[in-house]
Amino acid sequence: MNLQEAVLVFKDSLLFFKNKMKIFGLRHVGKKVPELLKIKVENKHDPENWTWKPFNPNKIKNIFTELKKEKKEINYTVITNYTPSKIKQKVVLCFAMGNLSYGIVKSFEDLNVKFYFVDLPNFIAKKGKVNFLISNKKVEKYIEIENCKLNLDDVEFILWTPPKYPFPVFDFSMMPSFKGRSSFLFKKRWQQFIITLGKFLDDKIWLPGTPLIGSQDWQNKVSEYGIALNCGFNIPTTIFTNDKDQVRKSLPRNLLIREFSTPPYSFPPIKINSGRSSFNNLENSPTTFQEYIEKKFEYRVVVLFDKIFACRIHSQDSILTKEDWRVHDDANVKWELTQLPKDVNKKMLMFKDKLNLNWCSFDLIETKSNQFYFLEANRPGAHYWLEMFVGLDITKEIALEISKKINL
Repeated sequence: MNLQEAVLVFKDSLLFFKNKMKIFGLRHVGKKVPELLKIKVENKHDPENWTWKPFNPNKIKNIFTELKKEKKEINYTVITNYTPSKIKQKVVLCFAMGNLSYGIVKSFEDLNVKFYFVDLPNFIAKKGKVNFLISNKKVEKYIEIENCKLNLDDVEFILWTPPKYPFPVFDFSMMPSFKGRSSFLFKKRWQQFIITLGKFLDDKIWLPGTPLIGSQDWQNKVSEYGIALNCGFNIPTTIFTNDKDQVRKSLPRNLLIREFSTPPYSFPPIKINSGRSSFNNLENSPTTFQEYIEKKFEYRVVVLFDKIFACRIHSQDSILTKEDWRVHDDANVKWELTQLPKDVNKKMLMFKDKLNLNWCSFDLIETKSNQFYFLEANRPGAHYWLEMFVGLDITKEIALEISKKINL
């Protein structure tokens, strides 16, 4: 490449970023998301008028009051029943887990499991101490705040979800201008704390799994279809491409645009017809497309160690949830605990083990011909409402399993 060609390439690159090149699918997503958000679902918090009977209708009816009470109970930077000593102990390090926090703390207390519950954003804000000392003479690992110290050598289990703050910053992030570098490095250093903790305690039991494996933000859902296929699952044909000819060649006309996004920028799967779409701007960035599968039922399946808790979702009973049950027409969409075929259970356990996960939630589809399809495996996946709907208290199940393993 001569100098003149190099200058032209450089100018093309500048033009690309200057114009903020458009992407395919934004029109579809921009139109669909507001529609879903504007849908007014009737009787959402009035289970007496539902077409089915949930397990805990009283809590559903008073959910906002219940949530307020639960949040008040765990409104502390640290809650613990553990005191460091010279004697080796078995402790659960538990990071705040949103709505699940209250249930897990209460269950550990009821079962007399030693735990150290920490709200990481509060820990950061109140200048909690982190210490990883490595020298030829000694190695020290502890965290401490408000005279509540945890010797990390005592930790046997780590229960965590990626903290909402500081929001994860990926390694390929560009170093910002001088003005933004303090915030950038602040986030990077606290992200490093999580990753370092994962490496120092990689021989311990992590739920859902160790950082970079057990994180919803850092998983690669597209590549996991290959793993699911190797485990024997049926999968919808999926393609990640910026070639519109390949989309039309590889998939039927009815297909989904899938972003596999995570909060705070979440986009639902968008159904389109490839024959009616021009795929304008697709060449600018690769996009995930997936075959649309007609359903009889959907399933949310929680896998905890070797235990499987399957919930059948009657999503086809409501016009609002036929394509995506997460619109939450609870009054008309029945949930029920069920048993899945043994071969499906075997595939889920195999998938979990291949990814070194101890806790995850599978989304499955059952077709009208009774075939099961893998959609994704979330880490750990939301399921606070399952106790109210079907009586499945996941936090209690987690505490029970940890209690058993600690006492072995």
